[in-house]
Amino acid sequence: MNEITVIGLGNYGLDELPYGIYQLLNNTAEVYVRTLKHPVIDELPDVNWQSFDAVYERHDQFAAVYDEIVELLAAKSKQGPVVYAVPGHPMVAETTTQLLLNRDDVKVTIKGGKSFIDDLFTAAGYDPNDGFQLLDATQFETNHVNIRNALVVTQVYNQIVASDLKIALMTKYPDDHPVMIVTGARGASASLCHVPLYELDHDFTESNLTSLFIPPVTDEGLNGEFSTLIGVMERLVSPDGCPWDQQQTHQTLKRYLVEESYELMAAIDADDIDNIIEELGDILLQVFFHTALGEKEALFDIKDVVTSITEKMIRRHPHVFGTETVTTVDELHRVWEDEKRKEGKEQRDFKAEKAFADVVMALYERMQQGETIENAIKEVADETR
Repeated sequence: MNEITVIGLGNYGLDELPYGIYQLLNNTAEVYVRTLKHPVIDELPDVNWQSFDAVYERHDQFAAVYDEIVELLAAKSKQGPVVYAVPGHPMVAETTTQLLLNRDDVKVTIKGGKSFIDDLFTAAGYDPNDGFQLLDATQFETNHVNIRNALVVTQVYNQIVASDLKIALMTKYPDDHPVMIVTGARGASASLCHVPLYELDHDFTESNLTSLFIPPVTDEGLNGEFSTLIGVMERLVSPDGCPWDQQQTHQTLKRYLVEESYELMAAIDADDIDNIIEELGDILLQVFFHTALGEKEALFDIKDVVTSITEKMIRRHPHVFGTETVTTVDELHRVWEDEKRKEGKEQRDFKAEKAFADVVMALYERMQQGETIENAIKEVADETR
């Protein structure tokens, strides 16, 4: 089988390069490198380095760069064993290594190289045993972030990346949350810059050795997390919680969903954004309240609820998540009804939930127009007879 040996050059010079790696580099006819921008390469000019820097010039996206590098390496391996060198450690924040390992047509061997992670945590004064995430700025997805853990973001190599990252992070973190910009993370010689998140891209110095260290969010900063609300509701319905909450059941809570829905509709009609936020929170509370009771009774939990609705939305939108083609609203209704039938939902001529909504909306609209509740009820009753 075609063989590729991926070796790590570490983060600095020869003084930290393992002796075995040093010997391998000096005894290999050609060493392929992702980039020539590395101190070890500068200190070993006699090695026949074959760079992929030109590949970067041909593409606008890193994914395309990495794909081409891997294809070139795989093709070269058909002619004989290949040695491929990357910065740091091959298994830490190195996409090309993962792409090579996912191939069936090459045998990949991993060798040495110190990762930047140890030095970064030393520079930040943080124990990784307390929990952390490691994410790539070029493939960053906000939904993957757990703000309860420290976050390390790699490949923050220019101001554009830093600006995009700042905008994404500000949807999860307070605007003034502390951020440490770490360049060349090597203990005391590291370049450290402490800034509030909203200043992340201000006076940003470009470097391919720059990462971010973002400490965990604590206390009130966690109030925007679903897990915090889950904990609050679990506490309220527990034996040590609130006497009123402890007495509630699914039956006693039903009316509050109607009440909160009325208040939300009124806030929407008033175009009162602050009140809309508050009333949406009150409706969300009903979901978490019922879920807390379900978990207390060991019947279901929030994961069951979220899984159920997520799977339903994917299942009922095959035109978005599948291969179904929809071009009109009528076709959309057909697709929706088809999916409901597949779920075992029977077609009904009379839908009580729709009739209930019609009555409630009619009452609401009349009351918003200033009619008394008595007159509104009478008029709606007369119309629905």
